[in-house]
Amino acid sequence: MEPILSWLILISIGSVGIAVWALLAFFAQRSELNMIEQRRFITISGIYLLGWFLLVLLLGFEGAFQVTPSTRFPPIALGIGTVLLAGTVLLQRSRLLDGVVRAIPLQWLVGIQVYRVFGLFFLTLYALGELPAEFALPAGIGDVAVGIAAPIVAYLVYKGFRRSDLAVWSWNSFAAIDLVVAVTLGFLSSPGQFHMIALANPNQLVTAYPLVLVPVFAVPLSMLLHIATFKRLTAHTATAFDRLPSDRSVPTGVR
Repeated sequence: MEPILSWLILISIGSVGIAVWALLAFFAQRSELNMIEQRRFITISGIYLLGWFLLVLLLGFEGAFQVTPSTRFPPIALGIGTVLLAGTVLLQRSRLLDGVVRAIPLQWLVGIQVYRVFGLFFLTLYALGELPAEFALPAGIGDVAVGIAAPIVAYLVYKGFRRSDLAVWSWNSFAAIDLVVAVTLGFLSSPGQFHMIALANPNQLVTAYPLVLVPVFAVPLSMLLHIATFKRLTAHTATAFDRLPSDRSVPTGVR
C-alpha cells in the first residue's frame, strides 16, 4: 500500500474516534447528569476510546490480526466480538452512558456517521488492484451510500418531516446490515479456514496495518452507534406518540 494511503487511513480512523468522543462529551454537558458525573464520563469515555484505538494500532502494527492460509480461527473475529460485547453491555447497563445517549438528539446520532464515506478507501484500493472486488465493491459502495445518506436523514429528523422516523429506521437498518455484510465478506475473502471467495486474489490487507483499524475499531464503533440510534429512536418515537391528541377527548360543544 502506498504510504500516503496508509497515513490517510490512519488519520481518518483516528478522526472518527475523536469525533465520536467530542459528540459524547458535548452532550454529556447537556445531560441530566450532575457536574461530577459529567466530568467523570467525559474522562472515562476519552480514555476508553483512546486506549481502544492505541491497542488496535499497536496490535495491528505488530501483525497480531494478520491471517495466513493456515489460520484456523481469525484473531480479528475475537477483537471485533470483544469490543462489540463490551460496548453493548455498557449501553444496556451504564447509567452514565444511558444518560448521555438520551441527551443526544436523534439527528446527531445519525448525522455523525457521515464519516462512512471513508468507504472510498476500499474502492481506491480496489482500483489499485490491492483489494478483491468481492469484498471492496459491496463494502465500499455500501459505506459511501450510508455516509452520503446520513446528513440527509439527519436533516429530515431535524426539520421534523413526516415519516422522518421511518427514514431513520430504514437508514439505520440498512447501515447496520451493511456492516455485517462487509465483515462477513472480509472473513470469506481472507486467507484461512473461512476463505471461500476471491480465491485468485485473497484479501490480505483487511487484517494488516493500517486497514485493520477499520474492522477492529471503526466497524464496532459504528455498530454501537447504530444500537444507540435504535435505542434513542424508540424513545423518540414513543415521545412523539405521547404528544398526539387522545382519541378519547371530546371536543367542546359536542357534549
